[in-house]
Amino acid sequence: MTVAAGPSEAVPAPPADAAPTTPTSHVEIIPLGAAQEVGRSCVIVRFAGKTVMLDCGVHPGFSGLASLPFFDVIDMSSVDVMLVTHFHLDHSAAVPYVVGHTNFRGTILMTHATKAITSTLLRDFVKVSKGGADAGLYTEADLDASLERTHVINFQQTLCVNGIGITAYRAGHVLGAAMFMVEIAGQRILYTGDYSRVPDRHMPAADTPSPPPHIVIVESTYGVSRHLPRAERESRFLQRIHTAVARGGRVLLPVVALGRAQELLLILEEHWAAHPELHGVPIYQASGLAKRAISVYQTYIEMMNADIQAAFAVANPFAFRHVTHLRSARAFDDVGACVVMATPSMLQSGVSRDLFEAWCGDARNLVVIADFAVQGTLAREILAGPAEVLTRAGARVPLRCQVDAISFSAHADFPQTSGFLDTLAPPHVVLVHGEAGEMARLARALESAAAAAGRPRAVYTPRATQAVLVAATPARPALLRGGAAAAGAKPGAALAGVYVAAPGAGGVAAPPPPPLILEPEDLPRYTRLHTGRVTLRQTLALHAPFDQVVAELRCGRDAFCCGGERAGREQGSPTPPRRGVGTCESPIALQPLRGSNTHRAPSPSQRHGLSPAEQ
Repeated sequence: MTVAAGPSEAVPAPPADAAPTTPTSHVEIIPLGAAQEVGRSCVIVRFAGKTVMLDCGVHPGFSGLASLPFFDVIDMSSVDVMLVTHFHLDHSAAVPYVVGHTNFRGTILMTHATKAITSTLLRDFVKVSKGGADAGLYTEADLDASLERTHVINFQQTLCVNGIGITAYRAGHVLGAAMFMVEIAGQRILYTGDYSRVPDRHMPAADTPSPPPHIVIVESTYGVSRHLPRAERESRFLQRIHTAVARGGRVLLPVVALGRAQELLLILEEHWAAHPELHGVPIYQASGLAKRAISVYQTYIEMMNADIQAAFAVANPFAFRHVTHLRSARAFDDVGACVVMATPSMLQSGVSRDLFEAWCGDARNLVVIADFAVQGTLAREILAGPAEVLTRAGARVPLRCQVDAISFSAHADFPQTSGFLDTLAPPHVVLVHGEAGEMARLARALESAAAAAGRPRAVYTPRATQAVLVAATPARPALLRGGAAAAGAKPGAALAGVYVAAPGAGGVAAPPPPPLILEPEDLPRYTRLHTGRVTLRQTLALHAPFDQVVAELRCGRDAFCCGGERAGREQGSPTPPRRGVGTCESPIALQPLRGSNTHRAPSPSQRHGLSPAEQ
């Protein structure tokens, strides 16, 4: 079912005659932003007395306090930990505000690369905000205080914060981006943040977390849309730019300083190198921030894909020969055809807005929107093809330049999201980071696909501050014994051991004993199990097709088990026969030889593992 939150109710609301919910009966999920909108991502998860905040960003379409998530609906002092998925401002820029202007006392976690780049981005955000509508949100001192309280986590690493298990997984999207698996009292909640399951020129695809979660909070940016294949997308992008500069036009690429900018620069650098006729057309990157932060990219090459790592072993792939960095807009000599990559991506202010207003009246020029265009921004407005646009000075000017949207935003589309959820198979999905219409269409499509596959799931599309209540999956308690019990007595200790589902046979009327968690050496002490070690692997020569051998072995196994059952019944044995009894002390490896459908006997020397010299 698709459940949209109403103005003053939790979703789904419990029946009137139901028992009141308790901290351990339901997982509560409250989006404080990015709920039926894109921007100011911030989600609260509560369960068993623990509270987690997922992301903490601002809305690019608003300014000042209006751009913040709705922090006033919760007690910030109750938040145990804040998890920041990546450095984009709509996911990270409100962190210093929370630290400096609320009673938040929790821990902040993000990856190493996210912390390094966020520090650079937010210092620039504070600098640019001075004198503007965002002035006063926080100071550089607030930023420093938030960084001091920020701890780092590696991919595939699990940390325990105040009894909350947190595991980071690769999300693709941008350098350092993470998905977080949160485990509280046996309930697993996966928050994807922005993610992509398709590798690009410098980033690998997102991981598939394991074990699967009970609840997935997933972005819905592109709803049921399907991205163009990467090769087709790059070809269209380059063809549009090549055509524009060939006619003497100027090309504006409004981008975020870090992330997609590096992807587009890699594409342009390769194309310019392959086309000498373009060597007289300059490519400018109008962002001192991007130049400063590129050193961070070089530091974290190991987080990028194998192609970039291989290229970096020979030369720095981000040392672009055909790209010039502009210190400021004043340093730009606006003469003739050129390509300029400038911030911000939504054309709300800054160099990209100045260049747009200067160039939008010339039909030879081109603007390519390469990121998701957020509602309420100029980037979204010009995609609708208006005859005129309003400048920051208040004048209306004609829009004659060409405008095209070619998405390189590295957000999951419908095939990626549906495939991801089919793999994880969570019974509950909460959609965030998407406009209302896209979320609704995606919810219907996900439910229909799950129902057709015989795995119905509930999909929720809450609005901001509306709570989603999901019944907690019943806990499976287990007892610690022996060495595992000693390890578990240490506060904050991470446990590892063997889970024994049925350690003993209960009586006829007695309930089965609870499961155990044991260290391997304690198995004989508390169960009927013993550990063993494989000391020999045998190879049999079988002169028959592989499929026939497998079929014969299966028939023999079935006859053995069935024969045992018949013998037990004929003799009136009160105890059932044992099944699957092994008759060999070491395993038999049965593998077909390459290039052949039959097995041949190995030579005596091969059987004994002798080298040619020893033969």
